[in-house]
Amino acid sequence: MTSIFISYRRADSMAYTGRIYDRLVNAFGARHVFKDVEDIPPGEDFRSVLDKALTVADVVIIVIGPQWLLITDDGGKRRLNDPNDFVRIEVETALKRTDVLVVPVLVNNASMPSAESLPPALKDLAFRNSVVVRNDPDFNPDINHLITAIEKRLKGGAKSRTPMIIGAVVALLVIAALLLFVVLPGMNAPQPAATATVQVAAVSTTLAPTIEPTKEPTSTIEPTIAATATTVAVEATAEVTEASTAAVVSAGDLTPTVAFPKGRPLELIYNDSSFYVFNLGSTLSFSSLKFEALDTSGSPIAYSYDGSRWASQNPNLTAQGCGALEPVQFLQFLHPDKCKVFNSKRSNLLTSEYFWRTASGGSTFRVLWNDVEVARCPVQAGSNTCDVKIPPA
Repeated sequence: MTSIFISYRRADSMAYTGRIYDRLVNAFGARHVFKDVEDIPPGEDFRSVLDKALTVADVVIIVIGPQWLLITDDGGKRRLNDPNDFVRIEVETALKRTDVLVVPVLVNNASMPSAESLPPALKDLAFRNSVVVRNDPDFNPDINHLITAIEKRLKGGAKSRTPMIIGAVVALLVIAALLLFVVLPGMNAPQPAATATVQVAAVSTTLAPTIEPTKEPTSTIEPTIAATATTVAVEATAEVTEASTAAVVSAGDLTPTVAFPKGRPLELIYNDSSFYVFNLGSTLSFSSLKFEALDTSGSPIAYSYDGSRWASQNPNLTAQGCGALEPVQFLQFLHPDKCKVFNSKRSNLLTSEYFWRTASGGSTFRVLWNDVEVARCPVQAGSNTCDVKIPPA
């Protein structure tokens, strides 16, 4: 369920929006933050996808740069005056809802548009309190202020839904009791008590909240439900606990693995906005490399990068040379001191190629050499290195 929707114009504020998106993903999780470039699948009708996302959003962030108000189409007409302009549709749809927090975010020294400068359908935007997000060194305190405001909104929304959740739980328990003791024959016998246990446990599991900001819980009902499942369904709870423990162990096992300890050495250097492969050995072919993001169970997810993309610029990674991924919308690249020579550098990445970023939702990524896995490395925030050995020449 999408809880935070980001509206922006690519020609006006793409770089700032990319940084804002990354910080919101770190704070609330990738599945709770919607940005059209990241979240609209290929071939989908963007109007339908945007409408669905805006319908369920709790917070709509409208990123406004210096040109947001003035950008024109190919015919020279202001895009905001076009009822079919997707940014206008996003803003207009958000303003019509009374249960959503609409936050104008001013970037790159932009000013808040006046009501007179906006189309009639958007005039209410001028009266929404804005947040200013500046570039470094002010970016971190500014974005933290925005995150705090969103957290308060999400917590308040969760509290307002608590009575409804409690009522639903009580209603379902009453229905379950009627089924057990009135409708279903023989339910007063001792043996079918296990069925009652499973049904009650299912109620408690299904009604867990879906929005889970990483810093603070959004609802107080979950512990109560968990306690009910523990009291009434001991066996079912034990099974869930074992499965959960296994998942936690799998997710936490982020130690890099190497399949060919005596092979040719590579070093991977990366943070959430850039990725580099540094060759400590002899010249090799870029096209033999491939990287794939993996989930906590070790299964590939839809984020990967093929070394042939580097090879399209230069086929070989030379000794002491580097291949780099520096997406144009991000600003804080690592630029490792080891990388004196760049054999190939890509900046026009597809969203599906961000295999190493925390926003991908991966737990690890694997390195393949000629389609054979040779190593796994952690996906995590901060600056990282991972030593890799490819098979001997």
